[in-house]
Amino acid sequence: MLRKFSINVSVVCISLLLTLVALEILVRAFGETDAHGRFTFLQFTLEAQELPINELRGQIEGYLANKDIANVIYDKGLGWTFRPNAIRQGGSFTLNGAGIRSRREYSPKPAADTLRIAAFGDSFTAGDDVADEQTWAYALERELQRLGIRAEVLNFGVGAYGMDQAFLRWQQLGRQFSPDIVIFGLQPDNLKRNVNVFRQLLHRSGPAFSKPRYVLLDQELKLLNAPTLPPEQLLAVFEDFSNHPLAPYEFHYQSRFRAARWWSSSRLLSLAFESLRRGEEEPGIYEPGSEGGELGKAIVEAFADSVKAEGKEFVVVHLPLQIHLLRYFSNLPRPRPVYDFLLEHCREAYHYLAFEEYLNPEHSDDAYWSDTKHYGPRLHALLGKTAAEMIAACIETGGCSLPRFADASPFMDE
Repeated sequence: MLRKFSINVSVVCISLLLTLVALEILVRAFGETDAHGRFTFLQFTLEAQELPINELRGQIEGYLANKDIANVIYDKGLGWTFRPNAIRQGGSFTLNGAGIRSRREYSPKPAADTLRIAAFGDSFTAGDDVADEQTWAYALERELQRLGIRAEVLNFGVGAYGMDQAFLRWQQLGRQFSPDIVIFGLQPDNLKRNVNVFRQLLHRSGPAFSKPRYVLLDQELKLLNAPTLPPEQLLAVFEDFSNHPLAPYEFHYQSRFRAARWWSSSRLLSLAFESLRRGEEEPGIYEPGSEGGELGKAIVEAFADSVKAEGKEFVVVHLPLQIHLLRYFSNLPRPRPVYDFLLEHCREAYHYLAFEEYLNPEHSDDAYWSDTKHYGPRLHALLGKTAAEMIAACIETGGCSLPRFADASPFMDE
């Protein structure tokens, strides 16, 4: 009886193995591998085991050939930034002489009768895909003035920035303009940018730049790749990447390109893994206790401490993505996003605006979003109005400390 059972188990195992082998052959036969080593089967794509050197070389050489006219330029402290006085988006995106999105210049010191606010963040703060007068920073300024508050809002947002770069842009440039209130546009997806060093390894269509990268050592932030490697050096780095001292700190190399999983050589098992995790957050980046999660919290805390040390008010505005809103307004049971711990920390520790709480299910429709899934004009306008009402209430109740003013009268219209 035992022998019969063993034979049956063996038959089942052999059948299963033959089935898996057959499926592996089928997947390989009907899948396609591109020139850069990416394998695609149905709607799933697997990255190559090795870095796509030829593709990376083409992007680097393309940037270097056009760097004198590029609107986004290398910056040794930030990785990249906007070229001063550049014009983007067919003339609708204007940078002033300091590289701030604005059609006007600003003096280092604000006027005595004007409240100055500075906004930092990524493309959702910079306002990609909308005109200068349609960004939420511009709308915030307009709404404050409508409420009788003489204010100006300086937009320091830069596309593709991580939370670390937003903080460093405050330290490098923003503080020079002496704002009274500093707003951090928190887009939680940027937690993945905090553990990124080489932009092209996170987004293959990204700019040919490296970026500064914080690590936590004994609960203290230490900055790596500072000054950042210039584009001219990146190809040599990629050609021997596994031996480069920054390779262990590039999360997206460790997670995508290295064959660290035992099933990586199997197309079938790799595709199964990708299908199971599709649509999920990446817990290695977002959740409390992970490097990405703890690093994100530490960066926000350092940002807030730096702003407060100069007697400025620190405000966090949560900027949800469309996918976050779809989940937020879903009638189906849904797990709490693994980055909720960061949002709760911001709610408890700082002036905090959760934009999703002022929206309704209609706002998750494509009509409110650009083709690249940035906020459209109506969402920018609503965010500007909502932020203005929050700041006005903070001033009225005395909740906002404004050391430059004994009271609000200098910047309040009679």
